[in-house]
Amino acid sequence: MIFLESFKITFAAIIQLVLLGAVGYGLVRRAVVSESGLKTLSDLVIGLFLPLFMFSEINARFSFSLYADWWLFPLYSFLITAAGFGLGSFVLKADKSLEPHRGEFLGITSFQNSGYLPLPLVAALLPVPQAREMFIFIFLFLLGFNMTIFSFGVVMLSARKKTGGFDVRHMFNAPVVATLLALACVFFKLNNYLPKVVMEPVEVLGRCAIPLSILVVGGNLALNKSNGLSDLKPMSYALAIKLIILPLVFLGFVVLTKPPALVGLLILLQAAMPPATLLSVIARNKNSQDQLISSSIFYGHMLSILTVPLFLALLLALRGNLF
Repeated sequence: MIFLESFKITFAAIIQLVLLGAVGYGLVRRAVVSESGLKTLSDLVIGLFLPLFMFSEINARFSFSLYADWWLFPLYSFLITAAGFGLGSFVLKADKSLEPHRGEFLGITSFQNSGYLPLPLVAALLPVPQAREMFIFIFLFLLGFNMTIFSFGVVMLSARKKTGGFDVRHMFNAPVVATLLALACVFFKLNNYLPKVVMEPVEVLGRCAIPLSILVVGGNLALNKSNGLSDLKPMSYALAIKLIILPLVFLGFVVLTKPPALVGLLILLQAAMPPATLLSVIARNKNSQDQLISSSIFYGHMLSILTVPLFLALLLALRGNLF
């Protein structure tokens, strides 16, 4: 059956990431890497390696004529966030007992792990030419996602807290700046004049982003596990929305609207991702209920080992094999 074959392919790709993430998990659990060391590594990934990866890939492979609809990808990000927020708000209205967890609950349903997991999953799942095209799609998607989580997401997790609003400068973080700068270089054709002696080290450092991002995810899960199964009800509801209902909504969206194959894959992949690890960082900074968020991140990532291959297999069975 197409479904079973597709499930085996996608599950095998997920297992590759699990094994790499297990290395990061083990390093932190055995205190080979400390919490401060993991934070430094995470800062390097998001502040250096990932921006360099974005900059080099966009400059080398992007063109406005080839990707005339590039502006749609940030909009897809806004659409998925809005759908998660809408579903979460509906459940909050239906069950008033969840209201004390409002900000954290909506953060979990609205924001997914949109970079750390999709990039290595795509690299493991697709042939190199298609994977490189998907990298461009993910970078453009992240342009909208990063701006949203560092604005709307910060306000959401600051609700009813005396921590103020958000700093607009956070919206223009290193990945966003790298993407905008790369797009400007392509638009003004400056990428043709970037010296090889500069770009080769940029590419080498950028390639570190994919394996290191999974090490960081594994390490963060090791830190989050100690929070246990507190707040089981709001966590269960939030993860049901995030890992089941939202992917089902966008599976229907992709099947009905029939976007290009890789675009459809991107939309469903992003909709099926577990909660964003950045939520825990923002919650700690804003003195929010980090325990609910951390538990949801940990158990969401564990459950996604099965749910992500399931939905990708459904997509491939309904729309045909992409490989």
